[in-house]
Amino acid sequence: MKLRVELDWRTTLATALLLPTLLSLGFWQLDRADEKAALIDRLEARRALPAITPQSALRLPGDERADRQVVMDARFIPNRFVLLDNRLRGGQFGYEVVAFAEVDQLAVALNLGWVRGDPSRQTLPTIVLPSGVQTVSGRLYQPSGNAFMLGENRLPAQFPSVVQQLTLPAWEEELQSRLDQPIFPLEIRVDEFESVAFDATWAIVNQTPAKHQGYAFQWFTMAAALGLAFIFRSTNLWRWLRHRIGRP
Repeated sequence: MKLRVELDWRTTLATALLLPTLLSLGFWQLDRADEKAALIDRLEARRALPAITPQSALRLPGDERADRQVVMDARFIPNRFVLLDNRLRGGQFGYEVVAFAEVDQLAVALNLGWVRGDPSRQTLPTIVLPSGVQTVSGRLYQPSGNAFMLGENRLPAQFPSVVQQLTLPAWEEELQSRLDQPIFPLEIRVDEFESVAFDATWAIVNQTPAKHQGYAFQWFTMAAALGLAFIFRSTNLWRWLRHRIGRP
């Protein structure tokens, strides 16, 4: 028995379009896994460095600030905070509380963590900020990219208020005018066991490298299945193999 190839244009076209797409998705997931692993390595390395003050952080190059541990004496002012909308923890709807505190003539955005919200959005949680000056430890947070937002994310006209994201660079001029202080350019996420924290258990990455590798395996498996289906549909390979090994 001879091995024959009989190509069907519809099958060939579909395979030619889908196979590169599936492979590229698999390699994209592997790249994402490498990025997440690098973020985790950077965090662990910078956690081992001594804590610095926000003023010291300003003297660092921009790419050396993210994930540095900081410590400061922060003075909280009642109701000077925003709620970051639609933050989920354990499948529950809520907000993250970001307070603007005074730290040695700087206005610093301190993310105090998550609080449960009303799923009906009829009411907002009652937030009471600490009074006076508090010694606070935390981590400089620098997002890896721009988050998706529905419409323009303006600084609210008054505090407290609900916003989609914390966009300090876009708000800097207006915030500085309103708070009458220079604005520290990065969000600081307070440490989990700080007395000022709410639920401050921060995920290092939203998806682990292993999960991205799992997704990559799925895409590559689909590509392999598509390739085999194309081969067996377009050739008599299966019958030829059975003939070669002497099966009826």
